Amino acid sequence: MSLAKEVYQALESIVGKENISEEPVMLEGYTWTWLNELSVQFAPHKWGHRPAAVVLPGNTDEVQAMVKTCNRYQVKYKAFGTGYGSQAFPGQEGVVVVDLKRMNRILEIDEKNKYAVVEPYVTWMQLQAEAYKKGLATTQIQGGSQCSVLASVTSCYGMNILGTHGGYNARNALGVEWILPTGELLRLGPSDDWFAGDGPGPGLRGIMRGNSGALGGLGIFTKCAIKLHHWPGPARLESEKAPPPLSYFSPYLLKKIERCGVFSPIFPGWENIIEFMYKAVDSEIAYCIFSAGGVERMIGVMGVGGKEAVEFAQTMLTFMEPMKEQLKYQVIIMLFASTPQEYEYKQKVLNQILTETGGEIQAMMEDLKIGDRSMKDVLGSFMTTFVFGNDTHMVHGMGGGFAITSGYGGTCESVARYMFPAGEMLKEKYMKKGKILNDGVNTFYFNLFDNAPIIYSEIEFHYDQADPESVKAAREMINDEWKYKEGKKYGFEHTDICLSMWSPVTPWQKRVNKLGELSGDFHIWQEKIKQAFDPNDVCDRSTYGVGYLGKRLLEPARRKKSSAGSKAKASKKTKVGKKIKAGKKTKKK
Repeated sequence: MSLAKEVYQALESIVGKENISEEPVMLEGYTWTWLNELSVQFAPHKWGHRPAAVVLPGNTDEVQAMVKTCNRYQVKYKAFGTGYGSQAFPGQEGVVVVDLKRMNRILEIDEKNKYAVVEPYVTWMQLQAEAYKKGLATTQIQGGSQCSVLASVTSCYGMNILGTHGGYNARNALGVEWILPTGELLRLGPSDDWFAGDGPGPGLRGIMRGNSGALGGLGIFTKCAIKLHHWPGPARLESEKAPPPLSYFSPYLLKKIERCGVFSPIFPGWENIIEFMYKAVDSEIAYCIFSAGGVERMIGVMGVGGKEAVEFAQTMLTFMEPMKEQLKYQVIIMLFASTPQEYEYKQKVLNQILTETGGEIQAMMEDLKIGDRSMKDVLGSFMTTFVFGNDTHMVHGMGGGFAITSGYGGTCESVARYMFPAGEMLKEKYMKKGKILNDGVNTFYFNLFDNAPIIYSEIEFHYDQADPESVKAAREMINDEWKYKEGKKYGFEHTDICLSMWSPVTPWQKRVNKLGELSGDFHIWQEKIKQAFDPNDVCDRSTYGVGYLGKRLLEPARRKKSSAGSKAKASKKTKVGKKIKAGKKTKKK
């Protein structure tokens, strides 16, 4: 769907001829993203919806003028950051994509108050490198350090390995500059600073971000401040070329960072892990606690170096096969301290907690050699890079398609007791069919936030993107998991990566509707917010709340209200009529 000539010219006058395009070859670049093949059944063609045009504003004034223009001409728009997930792309025809890549500056890093102010296209790697120089650390998300800081903080879920130390990014959001769907400019936080997320009076952060964000459905954020955290490491992390299988990782990184250690204890079962996590966070020894899955997944993630990587993986699998069950239940914990004495204390506490919870650190990790390096060095290097690079999705090195059935957020007990056993059964069922990769049943990675009020996890699996039968099996597996959750529990997150596709009525939107009915009708309140903030419905609603279903969500209530109003009006009219008649009779008498 093309834009009307007058609309295109109006937008062009705002951003300049070189910063707007409706060329098909340019627009096609905004129609494909990760997991596209899983949504083919929903999309109008092989890729997603082609936008009507792409606009690249360079500052807040241009964004505001563009949004007002879209309102004036009733043209829909959608903000685009670094474009990691399908939620960033148009969910319907005729949408103007507002690509914010020209707005890519770190505006401020306040060392005293520990926050940074950034524009939309600043990535985690940009901010992290600058923050380290000032003794501060970010809470970059597992999507990878190439993702937008602002998108995670203001508009989209995104879990971070460093959540134990740095918290969930919904709470790391401070002041923001927000262009509402109507084009009005709103600042949240102190009027002359950025150090807080709210000013006096009621706050809007629940509407802005909540747990998972509006996913581009409530306007455009042009600046935001994010809380930074203490960094006990060096101001600069040197990198070096490493021999296979680690490729670009440094096998000596841990040795270069003093007072830092990464450990991977194993446990008899999930119950022991739950107890360990609670004790570890209560003792406040952990810089981070997370899981990267079982043996197969760990080896697959590490294998990123071609032929040598394959040989390494085969060697490791052969070596660890007899111990696979023993190594099935493990977590990763990083200790980081400011002094040698503090680090020694944390190690002693860790050992005591492991004794109390039935955990142990395998001696073989100390003794096993991979080439001229010990397994301890290999794993230590990998895990440290894993944390600071913060991308558990390095598993793409396995090749083929990577997806999750869904994401879970809840207490340690609810997630570990309900998600993991069900996930193991589901993985085993589909691996036996031979249509997804046999990468072990334990491919659950999870992160722990703050003092363990919440843990977030996903069931990961791999399939062949080029094999229609494998893609079909991937869809079936996702559907099976949905059905299980609907039958056995609710409490699931509605913004799972696999679920935000391009359909006007995708299953996740129906599930949000169902969950809302069980949870205080929050979905109805979301729709009321949408209609209040976006009365012209010009901000693409496809991934906000229940999406397109929302347009009909309030109709029953309106009809009921209208019906009640009509009855009341009729009743009032009847009473007035009776009074008039009575008055006439009295007068006549």
